[in-house]
Amino acid sequence: MYFEDTSVYLDLNKKKRILQELEHNAFRTIKSVYLFKNFGDYIKQLQSDEQEDKKEVYWNASYYEKLIDHVKISIAFETYNKAVLLRQGILVHKIKKQTDTKPFFNVQRQGKPVSALNFVSSLGTSTNKRNEIYLNGLTPHFETIKYSDTLNDEYQAIIGLNTDLLNNLKEINQNRNRLHFFTEFKGAFEVNSHISKWAFIKKQSFDTFESLLNTTV
Repeated sequence: MYFEDTSVYLDLNKKKRILQELEHNAFRTIKSVYLFKNFGDYIKQLQSDEQEDKKEVYWNASYYEKLIDHVKISIAFETYNKAVLLRQGILVHKIKKQTDTKPFFNVQRQGKPVSALNFVSSLGTSTNKRNEIYLNGLTPHFETIKYSDTLNDEYQAIIGLNTDLLNNLKEINQNRNRLHFFTEFKGAFEVNSHISKWAFIKKQSFDTFESLLNTTV
């Protein structure tokens, strides 16, 4: 029996199940984004010149649900990115700093991918008190690498997100740590630019996740 947290590196059947769960969770999360679910109504209300036409969807998407949407998008793509990395044989768990992990630890600390196969071959496994086999060399609570790391050039060489989508995701992730105020768009150009940006993010997100769901281990 394998310890759940590291079984993805040790057992192919476990890997298939875990990847399937991660991929479906990512898609479920992106589909729950308020702006995406109500995009048609949002556009109509945003484009209206009449203030009374700006109803619940407009205010929710522009303010009340805005931060939640940004968090959901970031969570969805963090899950997606790590699923792709696991599928490609990359370690997504943080490496514990100790003598026998030092070469791998230094690579990961620099924001670079570490081969799971090489790590498993070098560090090996142990068995816990419940007779579960686990991978050696990882942090005690089995934390995973930061989402921001998966957006860097080194990891994106493996993940391969669309460049424009990637830039938008970086901006969204940065915005999660800021105070969110209501933004009123003035002028047709500014409104249309905003609509085009989010229409692109929505389409690229859905296309990206659907493509992954059609992939097999």
